[in-house]
Amino acid sequence: MTAPVLLAAEEVTKSFGSLLAVDGVSIEVRRGEVFGLAGPNGAGKSTLFNLLTGIPIRPDSGKVIFDGQEVQNRSPRWIAKAGLKRTFQTEAVFESLSVRDNVRVGSAYGGAGRTARWDRARCAEALERVELGGDWDRPADGLSLIDRKRLMIACALVSGPSLLLLDEPAAGLDPADQEALIRLLAGIHATGTTMVIIEHVLSVLEALAGRMAVLDSGRVIVTGAPAEVLTDPRVVEAYLGPGGGR
Repeated sequence: MTAPVLLAAEEVTKSFGSLLAVDGVSIEVRRGEVFGLAGPNGAGKSTLFNLLTGIPIRPDSGKVIFDGQEVQNRSPRWIAKAGLKRTFQTEAVFESLSVRDNVRVGSAYGGAGRTARWDRARCAEALERVELGGDWDRPADGLSLIDRKRLMIACALVSGPSLLLLDEPAAGLDPADQEALIRLLAGIHATGTTMVIIEHVLSVLEALAGRMAVLDSGRVIVTGAPAEVLTDPRVVEAYLGPGGGR
């Protein structure tokens, strides 16, 4: 039986002046799956994430439907509280705050803050889920790259989202840390969290995603299983140019 759709973009379009950044994109993400997004630089992937979460822009046209509700005109905070959380390409941590206090910020922004400003047990659980060991009261500015990424994911997980959007989580990681990230995300997914992952490191999508889409020039050019998508001639041409696969 096919799982119900948790997130859908329907003919979503966004322009910046004369630049058509997202051009009538439609995708569906099913509850419980890992869905991948790939494409060349400038294809519109991160802009699409921004449109899905309301950070910091809204579509010119089209609909974003999350858990049965249209959210394209909702505030980012409302969307986060509804259960859709995200990370960013850059390691967006508060360097002057402790590891634990960074997660407190995530707790206040998302759903956990509805019952308490800081639920110590919830913050600890999020840090344990991302396997971020050591002293949680140490400043975040001393973290390694992989641990900064773990911290960003913990900040998103602390409010218990039903859908997690990850924007290039493997960027900058060496092969060993990429493998550690794959294991981490597989473990989070196994607990029932639906994920959408933008990634240039295609081995991450091959390892985690059941389905994926490739964007080029703001449009979805192909959707399907990673093994089929990544060998599709349209995808090869998008990355390498005409005749690039020969």
